[in-house]
Amino acid sequence: MLGFVDALKRMIANIEATGGAVIERTFPSHRLLQQLREHAVQCLSRSTGRYSVDEWFFGGYFEEHVRACVVYLHKLGILEDDRVYHLLTKVIDALVDSQDGIGEEQERFEKQLVRSLKIVWYECGDEQTYLYTIAENRWLITWDYQISQWKATGLGRLFMDLAPVEAAIFLLSIDTLFATGDYDFHHISGDMLRRLQSLKSDDERRFIQQLGDSHHTLLTRLGIFILKPRVDAEYSFADIDEHVQVTSIGQIVLNAVLSENNSYRDAALSIVRTEEVGGTFNESASEISEMVHLVSQSDLVDQVNRDSIDTSVHLYQTRKYLASFKAIYPSIEAILETMLIKAGVSQQLDGIVKKAEYLRQKGIIPPDVAGVMEIFAKARNKVAHGNISPPDEDAFPLCLLAFRYLRRLLTTYHSMK
Repeated sequence: MLGFVDALKRMIANIEATGGAVIERTFPSHRLLQQLREHAVQCLSRSTGRYSVDEWFFGGYFEEHVRACVVYLHKLGILEDDRVYHLLTKVIDALVDSQDGIGEEQERFEKQLVRSLKIVWYECGDEQTYLYTIAENRWLITWDYQISQWKATGLGRLFMDLAPVEAAIFLLSIDTLFATGDYDFHHISGDMLRRLQSLKSDDERRFIQQLGDSHHTLLTRLGIFILKPRVDAEYSFADIDEHVQVTSIGQIVLNAVLSENNSYRDAALSIVRTEEVGGTFNESASEISEMVHLVSQSDLVDQVNRDSIDTSVHLYQTRKYLASFKAIYPSIEAILETMLIKAGVSQQLDGIVKKAEYLRQKGIIPPDVAGVMEIFAKARNKVAHGNISPPDEDAFPLCLLAFRYLRRLLTTYHSMK
C-alpha cells in the first residue's frame, strides 16, 4: 500500500509541476482498433479455449488494453500503425492460444517484445501508464484541452493530503460513487466490495473471475486482500487453489468505505459537483490561507466568528480534527444568517440546510455550496452533538471540506450578490 500510494502522489505532484507525460494521452486510431477487433474475433472463433466475445469486448476491456499497448510501443519509438498492428496481432494470437505466436525464424527481439506486450496487456500498461489510468478514471487528474497537458483536480489535490490508509479509503470511495455496476471495467462497485468483505470460500473463485484483472491488481496493490495457496481437503494435494484473504488493513478500509457515515465519500461527491460547474480547489495549505484572508476582510464575518474560525484552523493544524469541525460549524451558519439579513429576509429559517437552500433559490450562493451544507448538517447531528464520536482521522475530510467551502461560500457570494 505505502509504495503504491506514494507512487500515485509522486505522479500527481509531477503533473502539478510539469503538466505530466503527454504520451499517456495517446489513443489508437479507429482504423487500427477495428482491424484488431476483427483479428481478435477471428482468433476467438478458431480457438478451442473457453473464451467468449463478451469477455473480450464488454465494457471497454479490449479498447483499454489495446491503448495501453499502443502507449507502450510509442514509448519505444514504434509509431506506425502497420507495425503496431503486426505486433498486436501476435499478442492476441498468444493470448488466445497461450503460445508465443511467432515462429523461430523471426527475430529474437520481436519474440521478446511480444512477450513484454503480453505483460503490458495483462497489467493494462507499464507502471507509468497504469498509474495515469488509475488516477484519470478516479478524476484525480484530467486532461486540460486548452493547453494540451495534464492537470490535477480537486480530488487529486485532496488525495495528496491523505495518509496511506486514508488514501485507500478515498480511492475506493470514489469508485463506489462512479461505478455503474458490478461489471464496470473502470470502477469497483460497493456491492463487489461488500461481497469481498463477507466472502465465502465457495464463492471465492467466481468472485475473482468476476472482479477482473484490473480491479484485482488495484485491490492487491492497496493491500486490501492477498491470494494464498491452499489445499482443499476434499481433493488430492495436487488440486491446489488460491484462497482470498482480506488483510487487517483491508478490513479497516472496507469498513470505512462501506459505512453510512463515510465522510471521504461525501467529500469526493461534493468536490466533483463543484468541479462539474467550473469550480476549482487548490492544495489544502493554499485553500486555508486564502480562506483565512477572506474571513479577515469580509463584512459577512464578525470578530467573534473570526476568532472561532482561527481556533478551528489551529485545532486542525494540531490534528484535532473533530474539535476543529465543531468550532467552525457555528461560524458557517452565522455567515449564512448574515447573508440572509443582508438580503432582507425577515422570516426565521431554522438550520443550516434551510438557510443555504433559500440563498440558493435566490441566486446568492451556487447549488454546490448549498448542497455541501447537507453534509455538514448530517455530520453535526451525528458528530458535533455526540451521537457518534469517530476518531479524529475520520473527521479530517470534514475539516478539509469546511475550509474549502467556506472559502467558496465567501468568494461566490461576492460574485453573485
